Amino acid sequence: MKRIFFDIILFISIFVFPWWVSLFFVFIGIFIFNNFYEFIGAGIIVFALYSFPDDRLISSPVFFSLLLIISYLVLQFIKSNIILYKK
Repeated sequence: MKRIFFDIILFISIFVFPWWVSLFFVFIGIFIFNNFYEFIGAGIIVFALYSFPDDRLISSPVFFSLLLIISYLVLQFIKSNIILYKK
């Protein structure tokens, strides 16, 4: 139940607050919950809202989604190696 309320607050913050507030909520969610897949969904929504078309590689939605998935996997690896983190 706690996760559902946090998800609602996160997705409302994406549309109401600046992107950096939502980023703060995402990082809190990553370290509070196990398998916080909402990180990827929130990142894609923020990219769709705040990006603009450009010819650079970083502006590609496919590249950004791949970057989010890789960063999610790296963060999961880091979480598993933190000594004080409870699983």
